[in-house]
Amino acid sequence: ERKIQENSSIQIVREIPIDLLMDIFSRVPATTIARLWRSILIRPDFTELFLTMSRARPRLLLFTFQVKDKIFFFSSPLPQNPDDNSCLILTRYHVHHKHSPGDFSLYFGSPLGGFICRIDKRTLFICNPVTGESISLPKIESKSLHVFTQPFLGYDPINKQFKVLCISITDASDGHQILTLENGNPLWRDIKCMEPHYPKSSGICIDGVLYYTAGVDPQFRVTMIIDKNSLMTSSCTLIDYKGKLGALQLTFLSPNKRLEFWLLEDAAKCSWSKNIYTFPSFTQKIVDHNGLAILGMTDNGEVVLSPYAPSVRSYIYYYNLKSNSFTRVQIHGLELFKGRRVYPSIDYVENLKLM
Repeated sequence: ERKIQENSSIQIVREIPIDLLMDIFSRVPATTIARLWRSILIRPDFTELFLTMSRARPRLLLFTFQVKDKIFFFSSPLPQNPDDNSCLILTRYHVHHKHSPGDFSLYFGSPLGGFICRIDKRTLFICNPVTGESISLPKIESKSLHVFTQPFLGYDPINKQFKVLCISITDASDGHQILTLENGNPLWRDIKCMEPHYPKSSGICIDGVLYYTAGVDPQFRVTMIIDKNSLMTSSCTLIDYKGKLGALQLTFLSPNKRLEFWLLEDAAKCSWSKNIYTFPSFTQKIVDHNGLAILGMTDNGEVVLSPYAPSVRSYIYYYNLKSNSFTRVQIHGLELFKGRRVYPSIDYVENLKLM
């Protein structure tokens, strides 16, 4: 009976114009498209159209967990203008398997264009949560046997290519290496760096330019002196604010918790603007108790914060800069991951492109 139903569905597909099917499928989430339509899903023109439509939709909140030899990805649309009655219902993607056994520590980079770069026992992988694919990258040639690197995923909008930049976090003299993913035979190539440094944060790619915080000492956090009265540390969260580089950081130097919002107004002159927001008094305990991390900023200008590990009841928090108010949004679906380290992101878009 099931086979008869599938044959009937295939017959229906043949009667529907391919352009119409592509237009319909490009407008819905990836998890709602059945594998029956695989012949359409693997078409390059469709995957490009789907990614374009995915970028036009509200961004997705992505949660990543590692449990023994498995990696779990969950997503949910990021609520716009939430209130205290808002909640998130998560969708689970394919389960990915780790290269290393047990709870060996992983590194997850910031997602870009639907892909995530991760390190698993010194092996670099590019994975796609939607398709379930995960490919290993060629081994990096290093001058030293004990050099650890940090990868950054970038995108070249002119040549439409994803690239991986790898920088040593233990030996600044080891140089930088870059790899183009779309090449038939991807190989690492050395690039010159005029100023040896160590990366201190995850990167963000804006219009083909990769930004990250860095320092000249591998052991200490960086403090960037913008002017004599302004300091920014490497613990800040970099964001894309209307096409400009922004940075958000929590400060605890004063009796009250504050949020600093930096914006790069002129890259050539390294000119920054800065605004300071003091949290309302009733939220001070929330920030202290939950150990909140800044995920980024919504299109409406609200800062999103998340605990480092979910508890029995999981929440994310919205901080509205204009009204100076906090909103708590409950998350359903993470009960089994209580106490586990979570790797969240609010800049995820779905991509059906096969690697």
